[in-house]
Amino acid sequence: MTAGTGTGRRPGRAGYASNNWLPIAALGVLLLGGAVAAVATGDDTGRLAAYVVVGTLALVLVTVPWLLRHPPALHASTGTYLVLAVAVELGALLGGAVEAFRGLGAWAVLGLGLAVYGYLERARVVVTAGVVAVLLGIAAIAADRPWLTLFLASATAAMILLAARRLKRLADRRDGAEQAAP
Repeated sequence: MTAGTGTGRRPGRAGYASNNWLPIAALGVLLLGGAVAAVATGDDTGRLAAYVVVGTLALVLVTVPWLLRHPPALHASTGTYLVLAVAVELGALLGGAVEAFRGLGAWAVLGLGLAVYGYLERARVVVTAGVVAVLLGIAAIAADRPWLTLFLASATAAMILLAARRLKRLADRRDGAEQAAP
Protein backbone atom coordinates (compact mmCIF):
# COMPACT_ATOMS: atom_id res chain seq x y z
CA MET A 1 0.00 0.00 0.00
CA THR A 2 1.22 3.46 -0.76
CA ALA A 3 1.39 5.40 2.49
CA GLY A 4 -0.64 8.58 2.68
CA THR A 5 -1.92 8.62 -0.89
CA GLY A 6 -5.18 6.81 -0.26
CA THR A 7 -4.78 4.79 -3.45
CA GLY A 8 -4.36 1.41 -1.80
CA ARG A 9 -2.13 0.18 -4.64
CA ARG A 10 0.91 -1.97 -4.29
CA PRO A 11 3.97 -0.15 -5.61
CA GLY A 12 5.29 -1.57 -8.85
CA ARG A 13 2.37 -3.96 -9.41
CA ALA A 14 0.23 -1.89 -11.73
CA GLY A 15 0.09 -3.44 -15.16
CA TYR A 16 -1.77 -2.77 -18.36
CA ALA A 17 -5.45 -2.60 -19.25
CA SER A 18 -4.72 -5.00 -22.11
CA ASN A 19 -4.00 -7.73 -19.52
CA ASN A 20 -7.76 -7.92 -19.00
CA TRP A 21 -8.27 -9.75 -22.29
CA LEU A 22 -8.62 -13.20 -20.71
CA PRO A 23 -11.19 -12.27 -18.03
CA ILE A 24 -13.18 -10.27 -20.60
CA ALA A 25 -13.13 -13.22 -23.02
CA ALA A 26 -14.32 -15.48 -20.19
CA LEU A 27 -17.18 -13.05 -19.52
CA GLY A 28 -18.13 -13.23 -23.20
CA VAL A 29 -18.25 -17.03 -23.00
CA LEU A 30 -20.31 -16.78 -19.79
CA LEU A 31 -22.84 -14.54 -21.55
CA LEU A 32 -22.96 -16.87 -24.53
CA GLY A 33 -23.82 -19.68 -22.12
CA GLY A 34 -26.36 -17.34 -20.56
CA ALA A 35 -28.03 -16.96 -23.95
CA VAL A 36 -28.53 -20.70 -24.15
CA ALA A 37 -29.56 -20.89 -20.49
CA ALA A 38 -32.15 -18.13 -20.99
CA VAL A 39 -33.82 -20.08 -23.77
CA ALA A 40 -33.47 -23.44 -21.98
CA THR A 41 -34.86 -22.25 -18.63
CA GLY A 42 -37.79 -20.35 -20.11
CA ASP A 43 -39.73 -18.79 -17.26
CA ASP A 44 -37.52 -20.20 -14.49
CA THR A 45 -35.78 -16.98 -13.50
CA GLY A 46 -34.24 -18.61 -10.43
CA ARG A 47 -32.21 -21.03 -12.53
CA LEU A 48 -30.99 -18.30 -14.84
CA ALA A 49 -30.02 -16.07 -11.90
CA ALA A 50 -28.19 -19.01 -10.31
CA TYR A 51 -26.33 -19.66 -13.58
CA VAL A 52 -25.14 -16.05 -13.74
CA VAL A 53 -24.14 -15.83 -10.08
CA VAL A 54 -22.34 -19.20 -10.03
CA GLY A 55 -20.82 -18.43 -13.44
CA THR A 56 -19.43 -15.07 -12.32
CA LEU A 57 -18.00 -16.62 -9.15
CA ALA A 58 -16.36 -19.34 -11.26
CA LEU A 59 -15.09 -16.67 -13.63
CA VAL A 60 -13.45 -14.86 -10.72
CA LEU A 61 -11.84 -18.05 -9.42
CA VAL A 62 -10.49 -18.92 -12.85
CA THR A 63 -9.21 -15.46 -13.80
CA VAL A 64 -7.72 -14.23 -10.51
CA PRO A 65 -4.54 -16.31 -10.97
CA TRP A 66 -4.18 -14.83 -14.46
CA LEU A 67 -4.59 -11.28 -13.15
CA LEU A 68 -2.06 -11.91 -10.37
CA ARG A 69 0.52 -12.95 -12.98
CA HIS A 70 -0.57 -10.31 -15.50
CA PRO A 71 -1.83 -7.36 -13.44
CA PRO A 72 -4.37 -4.94 -14.88
CA ALA A 73 -3.78 -1.20 -14.95
CA LEU A 74 -5.22 -0.62 -11.46
CA HIS A 75 -5.99 3.06 -11.95
CA ALA A 76 -8.30 3.01 -8.92
CA SER A 77 -7.77 1.77 -5.38
CA THR A 78 -8.04 -1.90 -4.55
CA GLY A 79 -11.10 -1.12 -2.44
CA THR A 80 -12.86 0.40 -5.42
CA TYR A 81 -12.40 -2.80 -7.43
CA LEU A 82 -13.60 -4.88 -4.48
CA VAL A 83 -16.72 -2.75 -4.03
CA LEU A 84 -17.42 -3.03 -7.75
CA ALA A 85 -17.09 -6.83 -7.63
CA VAL A 86 -19.43 -7.16 -4.65
CA ALA A 87 -21.95 -4.72 -6.15
CA VAL A 88 -21.98 -6.58 -9.48
CA GLU A 89 -22.41 -9.95 -7.77
CA LEU A 90 -25.26 -8.69 -5.58
CA GLY A 91 -26.79 -6.79 -8.49
CA ALA A 92 -26.64 -9.89 -10.69
CA LEU A 93 -28.31 -11.93 -7.98
CA LEU A 94 -31.05 -9.36 -7.37
CA GLY A 95 -31.43 -8.36 -11.02
CA GLY A 96 -31.69 -12.01 -12.00
CA ALA A 97 -34.24 -12.73 -9.30
CA VAL A 98 -36.74 -10.03 -10.32
CA GLU A 99 -39.59 -11.95 -11.90
CA ALA A 100 -40.54 -9.14 -14.30
CA PHE A 101 -37.03 -9.25 -15.83
CA ARG A 102 -37.31 -13.03 -16.46
CA GLY A 103 -33.81 -13.54 -15.07
CA LEU A 104 -32.29 -11.17 -17.61
CA GLY A 105 -31.63 -8.32 -15.17
CA ALA A 106 -28.32 -9.97 -14.29
CA TRP A 107 -27.24 -9.49 -17.91
CA ALA A 108 -27.74 -5.73 -17.71
CA VAL A 109 -25.99 -5.61 -14.32
CA LEU A 110 -22.97 -7.50 -15.71
CA GLY A 111 -22.85 -5.06 -18.61
CA LEU A 112 -22.97 -2.09 -16.25
CA GLY A 113 -20.23 -3.64 -14.12
CA LEU A 114 -18.12 -4.19 -17.23
CA ALA A 115 -18.58 -0.57 -18.30
CA VAL A 116 -17.56 0.71 -14.86
CA TYR A 117 -14.58 -1.64 -14.77
CA GLY A 118 -13.52 -0.39 -18.20
CA TYR A 119 -13.78 3.16 -16.91
CA LEU A 120 -11.61 2.32 -13.90
CA GLU A 121 -9.05 0.64 -16.17
CA ARG A 122 -9.26 3.50 -18.69
CA ALA A 123 -10.03 1.03 -21.45
CA ARG A 124 -12.56 2.56 -23.87
CA VAL A 125 -13.14 -0.70 -25.70
CA VAL A 126 -14.25 -2.31 -22.41
CA VAL A 127 -16.53 0.61 -21.59
CA THR A 128 -18.10 0.34 -25.04
CA ALA A 129 -18.63 -3.41 -24.69
CA GLY A 130 -20.23 -2.87 -21.27
CA VAL A 131 -22.60 -0.18 -22.52
CA VAL A 132 -23.61 -2.36 -25.48
CA ALA A 133 -24.25 -5.24 -23.04
CA VAL A 134 -26.50 -3.03 -20.89
CA LEU A 135 -28.48 -1.77 -23.87
CA LEU A 136 -28.93 -5.20 -25.43
CA GLY A 137 -29.87 -6.67 -22.04
CA ILE A 138 -32.55 -4.02 -21.56
CA ALA A 139 -33.79 -4.66 -25.11
CA ALA A 140 -34.06 -8.39 -24.35
CA ILE A 141 -35.99 -7.68 -21.15
CA ALA A 142 -38.38 -5.39 -23.01
CA ALA A 143 -38.83 -7.70 -26.03
CA ASP A 144 -39.89 -10.80 -24.06
CA ARG A 145 -39.16 -13.17 -26.98
CA PRO A 146 -36.91 -16.21 -26.39
CA TRP A 147 -35.48 -16.28 -29.93
CA LEU A 148 -34.72 -12.54 -29.74
CA THR A 149 -33.09 -13.06 -26.34
CA LEU A 150 -30.85 -15.72 -27.87
CA PHE A 151 -29.90 -13.37 -30.71
CA LEU A 152 -29.28 -10.35 -28.46
CA ALA A 153 -27.28 -12.36 -25.93
CA SER A 154 -25.19 -13.82 -28.76
CA ALA A 155 -24.60 -10.30 -30.09
CA THR A 156 -23.60 -9.16 -26.59
CA ALA A 157 -21.16 -12.05 -26.24
CA ALA A 158 -19.74 -11.29 -29.69
CA MET A 159 -19.19 -7.63 -28.75
CA ILE A 160 -17.45 -8.61 -25.52
CA LEU A 161 -15.31 -11.19 -27.32
CA LEU A 162 -14.34 -8.56 -29.89
CA ALA A 163 -13.29 -6.26 -27.04
CA ALA A 164 -11.21 -9.11 -25.58
CA ARG A 165 -9.64 -9.71 -28.98
CA ARG A 166 -8.73 -6.02 -29.25
CA LEU A 167 -7.14 -6.11 -25.80
CA LYS A 168 -5.24 -9.29 -26.71
CA ARG A 169 -3.85 -7.63 -29.85
CA LEU A 170 -2.75 -4.64 -27.76
CA ALA A 171 -1.07 -6.99 -25.26
CA ASP A 172 0.70 -8.88 -28.04
CA ARG A 173 1.89 -5.63 -29.62
CA ARG A 174 3.14 -4.37 -26.25
CA ASP A 175 4.94 -7.66 -25.53
CA GLY A 176 6.54 -7.60 -28.98
CA ALA A 177 7.77 -4.05 -28.45
CA GLU A 178 9.17 -4.94 -25.00
CA GLN A 179 11.04 -7.93 -26.44
CA ALA A 180 12.47 -5.84 -29.28
CA ALA A 181 13.73 -3.14 -26.90
CA PRO A 182 17.32 -3.70 -25.68
